[in-house]
Amino acid sequence: MNIKDIRQELALIDHVAPLEGQRYATCLHTYEAASNQRELILGWFTDHVIPQLSTDRASFLSVGCGAGDLDEKILAAGKEHASTVSYVGLEPDSRQCERFISRMVFENDRNIRVEAHNTRFEQFTAQRRFDLVLMVHSLYYMDDPKLALENALNLVNEFGRLVILIASNDTLNELSSSFWELENGGSTWFSEDLSRHLEKLGVTFERKRIEATLDITSCCEPHSEQGNRIADFVAQVPTGELPLRLRRMIFSYLEATSHRDGDMRWLPHNVDAFII
Repeated sequence: MNIKDIRQELALIDHVAPLEGQRYATCLHTYEAASNQRELILGWFTDHVIPQLSTDRASFLSVGCGAGDLDEKILAAGKEHASTVSYVGLEPDSRQCERFISRMVFENDRNIRVEAHNTRFEQFTAQRRFDLVLMVHSLYYMDDPKLALENALNLVNEFGRLVILIASNDTLNELSSSFWELENGGSTWFSEDLSRHLEKLGVTFERKRIEATLDITSCCEPHSEQGNRIADFVAQVPTGELPLRLRRMIFSYLEATSHRDGDMRWLPHNVDAFII
């Protein structure tokens, strides 16, 4: 089973529903729990980004913050480094935005200020600038990645940085990019696209590959709800709503491209970290 077979089958379909709402949130939680990427991102962030911030005061803007699972830990690391921290999260999903607020509350700490805006990045307007603008796996979802990048750079202050974490279009992401092309009529950006665009603009940046793994063992177990949720997030569609033949092809593809380690099956879940 290869991606070409899946693309040929996709060509026979007029439309696929995107993964969104509560199903998206549930699948994301299961997907993240099956990967060690988040903890590796946090380690890299703590070692390479936080130390570059001022120890006096630090301001953060997190674009596509979700429920704040990673942001909560970044805020804690920022609090250890800087005397005063301002943290702003942008999240278009209202439920996720509410969870972000509840998770990020530091009661009785006057040195921490947290805001959340239930809006898309394209609709966000702010006069202020930030020490750090953070985009973790959010650039894929922008209607116009070039414009989103320009807007993000404009929100960075004179001595600040834009940090983008984005996957490469490797085996794991070929599924999602295939479905995205059908849904949106075009491709989305991955790290290779971002790198080429920054080079074209003449923008100086650092790029670091963070090597992680995703446990897809449950995707190879019949009738596993955990496996279904992981497959849904990998493909970025509710696979249960797909034609049975295509759904079986997706699970066969995941199994065929995975690595075996005893009873465990895994796929590389790498991410490229850009500091601009």
